[in-house]
Amino acid sequence: MSKLLLFAATGRVGSALGKRLVADGHEVHGVTRGGAGIKKLTEAGITPITGDIRNPSAFANSITGFDAVFLASADAPDQDRQEMAVIDLLAAQDAPHVVKLSAQSAGLPPPVSFGVQHRASEEHLASRLKSHTILRPVFFQQSILLMKDDIARKSSITVPMGTGQSAMVNIHDIAAVAACCLTDRAHSGKTYTLTGPEPVGFADVVAALSDLLGKKVKYTSPPAPIARIVMPFATGMPRWQTNQIVDLMVAIRRGAQQQVTADVETVTGTPPRNIQSFFEDHVADFTA
Repeated sequence: MSKLLLFAATGRVGSALGKRLVADGHEVHGVTRGGAGIKKLTEAGITPITGDIRNPSAFANSITGFDAVFLASADAPDQDRQEMAVIDLLAAQDAPHVVKLSAQSAGLPPPVSFGVQHRASEEHLASRLKSHTILRPVFFQQSILLMKDDIARKSSITVPMGTGQSAMVNIHDIAAVAACCLTDRAHSGKTYTLTGPEPVGFADVVAALSDLLGKKVKYTSPPAPIARIVMPFATGMPRWQTNQIVDLMVAIRRGAQQQVTADVETVTGTPPRNIQSFFEDHVADFTA
């Protein structure tokens, strides 16, 4: 069994990954800022390490001696610099295998949206650590849960994606791939683009939800310039973040995430989950 370190251990992918690794018998440690994160990790059987990725030198002595590290971080204006600082610490110590959670948009020519920072972090990782794997997922199926209140209360979804489609991927499939890559160095040097089994647009999403919930769910797609103005007020997110989201939606409109890959099944031996199974698993969330 391996001794593993997870950054963003209480995040969506990190949580799913931690549970899987603990169930497989690995010794798992997770970085958290503290508070509720400590309790969440402890209850999941994960040893918490208190620290903030924005100041990694403060807990540098706590991240040594691991067989592999899962590197993920929250969206931030300086996300690339935060991750680079962690990479430098790991490279200066015992240089474990690092699996970086990136984004499919980092692999576009040129990278767009959050992918610009992820690409910079990827390149730094490759220059500092020989043993590494990069995971580039497309739009998460679970991101639809961010719209669950509007679906439940207003029977509507508003997303500036037009008729664009994404081969949306389930975070549990991302976690399954990450678990394989953390525990088997045969994946070192590989970059995997992680998708679901088929491209899905929001017209498909509302059609599936309408059938599942027994009510008409509408889809509205505002033009990108309008979305840039309205989204900070509608979501409470800072403008730098909503601009990145709109940039990603524009890229998806142009076909950036339509392609399906076999990478999930290649790594795990299991086909990726489809969008219908995701809706069936979360029907209660859309009716609350």
